[in-house]
Amino acid sequence: MRDVRLPDFPFALPVEVWFRDLDAMGHVNNAVYLSYFEQARIGYWLSLVAPAQPASPRDPRGVGFVVARAEVDFDSPALLGEPLLVGCRISELGTTSFVFDYRIVSRQTSIDSEVRLVASGRTVQVGWDWHEDRKVAITDDLRRRIEAIEGGALKVRDR
Repeated sequence: MRDVRLPDFPFALPVEVWFRDLDAMGHVNNAVYLSYFEQARIGYWLSLVAPAQPASPRDPRGVGFVVARAEVDFDSPALLGEPLLVGCRISELGTTSFVFDYRIVSRQTSIDSEVRLVASGRTVQVGWDWHEDRKVAITDDLRRRIEAIEGGALKVRDR
């Protein structure tokens, strides 16, 4: 799902800050942002691969990658009950790896006003075969699907 508040991100997931997400200072704990990224990443991924794997899209082994690196940049605190929007896109595509970029903004402002950036980040994924327990190349079919969603903004490397 796209959202006008994150025009550069083909997938956006609404989330709300729950009490369990907070740290002792009353704002979202730093580790929780990675969970928000994960929710968006899996939502994007299932929308990408579910048509090719209709029999078992919820089987974790159907997620054909592992996260090899994660980074988060904080911009402003998110508070209890605050509605957030997590944008997700694939920005780089290699032979066996790809990069997800994320942006989290507050949804408390109206759609036509300036959005408040909460956090941003990126993760590097490596294609993974769970049955063989090894990395695998990204298939041509998956590459075409990603390119169709991401268009000209996608950086393709090591082809």
